Amino acid sequence: MAKRRPIKRLLNKYEPGEGKAEVIDRPSQLSHLLFVASRGDLGRRNVAILWMLFGTGMRINEVAQLTVADVIYLNGELKTCFVIPGAYTKTSKPRPAYIKVKQQREALAAWIKQRLEENAFQSDDGSYGGLRGDSPLFLSKKGWWRKFAFNVKRYETSNGTKETMVCASLENTVREIIKKAGFRGGSSHSGRRSLATLMDRENYDLELIQKILGHEDKDLTLEYIDPDIERIDAAFKKLWKNVQLPSLNDRVLGNGT
Repeated sequence: MAKRRPIKRLLNKYEPGEGKAEVIDRPSQLSHLLFVASRGDLGRRNVAILWMLFGTGMRINEVAQLTVADVIYLNGELKTCFVIPGAYTKTSKPRPAYIKVKQQREALAAWIKQRLEENAFQSDDGSYGGLRGDSPLFLSKKGWWRKFAFNVKRYETSNGTKETMVCASLENTVREIIKKAGFRGGSSHSGRRSLATLMDRENYDLELIQKILGHEDKDLTLEYIDPDIERIDAAFKKLWKNVQLPSLNDRVLGNGT
């Protein structure tokens, strides 16, 4: 069966500021963003956070709640696949997540090394690569390393009131990095939207994209995929470029219906 794609998303090219996070759809753009994020004492942490958003497709509040034990085995090895607990997710359902990209793994290793160098929540017995398994994977620093602060957000759903943990400070941190890199419509959600869009352009199945993002409804996944107007334009122009149009200026119309 052919993949179903929405028609309405092809009608208008997205412009930043229209209610959706800006898509960063070229490797050079992500390279620039990572370079900007790497500046300063928090650079290694910030690069690793961005890779969890762009490389894994997680939501920022899911990333904020990750513990060391979620992504690192007891023997210190970095996992390639892990389960995001339902307690972290917007749907309250667990889902798999993947750390497959070489650059992402290197970024996480650099951040873990910094934590060890600066004695940030180290384990007593050397487990989890020397870090406390129950400590947050990502930390805030105000004089010394500490846990990020969370607030409880409540909203109504068809199944009643839903509560979720929100880390506004980490969201603001990521938003500022993206803004500093010149992406005026970017936010932490740019990671999920960029991943979905690029996978779509590489012709990966919609079902696979849906599974990675953890959406229950395919229509929601489709809303994450930006149209590529330039490629659409080029495709149509190339498709029929050799068709000859008959001269219509002097034709006499017949009486046909």
